[in-house]
Amino acid sequence: MRRSTARSAALEALSHGGDAAEHLDRALRRADLGPADRAFATELAYGTLKMRRSLEWSVSRFVTRPFAQLEPRLRWILLLGAYQILYLDRVPVHSAVDESVTLARTGGHKGVAGLANAVLRKIAVEKPLPPAPTPEGGAQALGLHASLPDWIAHHLIERFGFDDAVRAAQGMNGPPARALRLDLRRGSAQAFIARLTTGGAKAVLGRYGIPECVVIERLGDGSAVRDAIESGQARWQSEESQLAVHLLDPHPGDTVLDVCSGRGVKTMMIAGRLKGEGAVWCVEDDEKKLAALSKASAADGSHVTHVIRADARVEYPAQIPDAVDIALVDAPCSGLGVIGRQPDARWRKRETDPARFASVQAAVLGQAAGRVRPAGRLLYVTCSTHALEDEATADAFLAAHPQWRAAPTGLADSPAIRKLGDYALSVPGWNGADGFFYASFVRS
Repeated sequence: MRRSTARSAALEALSHGGDAAEHLDRALRRADLGPADRAFATELAYGTLKMRRSLEWSVSRFVTRPFAQLEPRLRWILLLGAYQILYLDRVPVHSAVDESVTLARTGGHKGVAGLANAVLRKIAVEKPLPPAPTPEGGAQALGLHASLPDWIAHHLIERFGFDDAVRAAQGMNGPPARALRLDLRRGSAQAFIARLTTGGAKAVLGRYGIPECVVIERLGDGSAVRDAIESGQARWQSEESQLAVHLLDPHPGDTVLDVCSGRGVKTMMIAGRLKGEGAVWCVEDDEKKLAALSKASAADGSHVTHVIRADARVEYPAQIPDAVDIALVDAPCSGLGVIGRQPDARWRKRETDPARFASVQAAVLGQAAGRVRPAGRLLYVTCSTHALEDEATADAFLAAHPQWRAAPTGLADSPAIRKLGDYALSVPGWNGADGFFYASFVRS
């Protein structure tokens, strides 16, 4: 019964469209599911959204009308059932079919249930999946196979080459890496890993040598991680996000400018590195993000953060220091590097987004640079993999600001990192990684 309710919650979230996470959260609250069924419903909803294009191809082979002409709820029932059959080996095929037919019967007439039964049983027998992509098939073949818009598939091929684009796309369709940032005042990462192991969870040190970072490979019953988060000992933060602060390398006593601070995830890591000495000046203009940032700052208790509401594209308010030691510009971007974490994001992005954001990034960078002292440093970061937002924006900044020069990030070329001259780009999907761009600048 509960598994059926989990499927119902997933269907409800999918049928509403819009913000998948918001609708799923509402559906889960109404269904009053336990942890295992909440996780199952989440996997169903997010997995179906991610693989929507490929699933439509599979389902369309067994319906006589164009898929788009089917009633919307029936479309989602068919996609939800097909996802379980084609992509979730641990779900019994008969359960996927029977429960999907029950959903169809509950919300429609007998003919709808009969259609769902016929289509899903054929899918269960034939297991149709889009053909494996080939270089000859190009972006369309990769997009169909990996359930991406053609323009994003084309971008990945252009950026990483065909073989690595395929690996990146497949990785982004898998589970993203789960990393925690630890409060090292409460013990080392090694000690934390040992404690997790005794509770059935498994964690390892991160790949970039970040002292605060551990990667959760197995949650166990989740209690050990949940306790660490509730006590303030740990916070969820991706490795690539933590890497930005690690490369910025703030030290006690530094005055830091944190531009486009968002909800304060990186801000709190900066504050932790300052160890109560120095200051972090945060610039953010989004009301909801400001509220979360202020709450995180108050909970941290270090009293080094100063939150200022301001538009980062124009001249800052007077209270922000004129000569900070280091600055982090976590620029607004298209988010192409993190679509693996956001199941519906790939369908909301537009091909014009990178060019649109590049002009914003140039303005933000210019304003931040004007507040850094001579010999100070600035780190420019995006969670985009697009050249227009990454090295093109960084190069344009250097051309317009001759008092600045690029400095090596110190990251070595590897399967997980692409060196772009002095800049670096993490490869999305590589062992669950996000795609982040990093450019380090020094003022003369």
